[in-house]
Amino acid sequence: MQIISRPIQRNNRGYAMMITLCFLIVTLVVFASIMYWVSSNSHVTARNNQFNMSEAAAEAAAEKVLSQMNYDYVAQSLTNGGAYYGTKIPNTNDMASWPIQYVYSATNGNQGQISVNIGQWTTNSVPLNSQYTGLYGLEEDVTIIATATPTNVPYTVPATICETIQFASIPLFQFAIFYNMNLEIDPGSTMTIQGRVWSNAGLWTGATCLTLASTVSAVTIATNTANDPFCTGPQYTGTGPAIYSMAGQPTSGNDHITMPIGTNNNPATVEGIINLPPSTYAMGTAAAFTTNGQQYLANEADLYLTNFPNGTNWGALTPRGTNMILYYQDGVNTFSYQTQLPYDFYLITNRGGSPTIISTNFVSATNSPNNLTNIIYAGYSFVTNVLFYDWREGWNSGSGINGKGKAVQAVQIDVASFNAWLANTNMNGSTNVNGGQSYNTQCSSPSHKSHPIDSLYVYNAVPLTSTTLPAVRVVNGGMLPPHTAPRGFSVGTAMPLYVLGNYNVSNTTASSIGQNSTTYTWPAGLLGDSITVLSGSWKDSVTSQMPTPSTTTVNAAMLEGIVASTNGMYSGGLENFIRLLENWSGYTLWYNGSIMVMFPSQYATNNWQQTGNYYNPPTRKWAFDTNFIQQVGLPPLTPQAKGVIRGSWNAY
Repeated sequence: MQIISRPIQRNNRGYAMMITLCFLIVTLVVFASIMYWVSSNSHVTARNNQFNMSEAAAEAAAEKVLSQMNYDYVAQSLTNGGAYYGTKIPNTNDMASWPIQYVYSATNGNQGQISVNIGQWTTNSVPLNSQYTGLYGLEEDVTIIATATPTNVPYTVPATICETIQFASIPLFQFAIFYNMNLEIDPGSTMTIQGRVWSNAGLWTGATCLTLASTVSAVTIATNTANDPFCTGPQYTGTGPAIYSMAGQPTSGNDHITMPIGTNNNPATVEGIINLPPSTYAMGTAAAFTTNGQQYLANEADLYLTNFPNGTNWGALTPRGTNMILYYQDGVNTFSYQTQLPYDFYLITNRGGSPTIISTNFVSATNSPNNLTNIIYAGYSFVTNVLFYDWREGWNSGSGINGKGKAVQAVQIDVASFNAWLANTNMNGSTNVNGGQSYNTQCSSPSHKSHPIDSLYVYNAVPLTSTTLPAVRVVNGGMLPPHTAPRGFSVGTAMPLYVLGNYNVSNTTASSIGQNSTTYTWPAGLLGDSITVLSGSWKDSVTSQMPTPSTTTVNAAMLEGIVASTNGMYSGGLENFIRLLENWSGYTLWYNGSIMVMFPSQYATNNWQQTGNYYNPPTRKWAFDTNFIQQVGLPPLTPQAKGVIRGSWNAY
């Protein structure tokens, strides 16, 4: 029997439905995944956005605190109260300014404040950071940590920032050149500047013979062309451009370095550093020895010397004829912050025979000068009054004043005699009982200033007139007083300062005269309204223009004012920072130190004149004294600028 089987007919519609359902499920899963991803990404984005906003809020708190600290630092009122500064945060409850409110908290969880950790000031100079790399200063480390948590948003995502700051006190003599005014350089012969150069204003280098080997920074513009942008109408021109040895130099647009006095670096305000201090920090008061008061050279100096405007006074004082007073200044003295020191030099008349004038600086305890009636002058063995003439200040189109330069009435400091006074000896070796040895010992005591007497401030009260210039002059300064070593010795004044002959060219070991080396010197500072170097051949009796000089060496940091370029009158530039009054052609002026200009001159205000008038330039052998890079090598009375230096910054 034959069996015939028939094929089974399958229902394909069921499979199609199953496939459709599978694809639908996959689609739904994919869609759900996409929606979940979109939703998750939206949450992540929102949280990330909120973190960024919280970070900005935390940064706002840190910056507000830092701005308050910066203000206080410039005003010399920075405290160690981290908790105090931690509360100086923004008020986020103002809905108009802060649509999102935040709660600020410190690292300990306390709300309404942030953490401000203030370290201790270093006792020795340390390397500085950022744009001050390569410089040293006293510094105080500060760490600011701020956490901001939003309160009125769906995502309460907090953020924390951590910022480190250096508050630095920067000794300005670390710069080879520092100007708080426009800096112009146009030497007529080869000049190489090895150290760091800084202008708190603008910079012009306009000489092809000029080489700058280190960093050169300006706050405003820095130009390297033939035309001087700071001396227009008619414009002063050099040979430009100068040679910059380091790549990327010069730089402009730098932050200001804040000057010791004032808050805006106004040169007219900064000039106060060399003047008698204001009544708030008056000399001889406790306030004079505060941090603010010590910014003034007159308060900071160990000795203060002054006179009377009318010269010798014939009866108002005892002994009669005295017109000089010397004070020792010590903030530890609870009875008197200024101690008037006894006179050690007398001019007396011979009572018998002709009225011979006898000078002595020996005073016996049994024969007090107050009991004598033949004293015509009493003063100090290292101080005299001198008269000479300055043709720059009395130029008057070349005719001078009565055929001479301007009369300079100067208080003269004999450095060699000053050292003998510190040792209580006369120049002939005998004992000087009224010398300064006991005060030098007291000053050196750890319970007082912990250093020998190393600085002198002189105020010459002779009035400034159209024919008379009050000034200070240092002489016989080839060796600084060994009794101040190794601190060195600085002289400051509000008046023009003159240096006669070699200065600080040797110590008790050997000599550094006639070379760009300061191996055998001690730190020295000269600070005044202007600084003029007179060669060792200078004679006060010569009143004609451009006398013949001799090669001279001066080793000292110098701070002075200048007469700025204006209306076609060039300032003289850096190359004429040291003022000269002799025909230096064929002679060399060796100078090792640091050059600083902080303000316009207030006494020596006549414009620089072209060479061939009252002077001719020397062969300039000028160099930066690299000893100033170290704290122990800095001169007494070194001005300290203020810097706020940002370090690390983190957010989490």
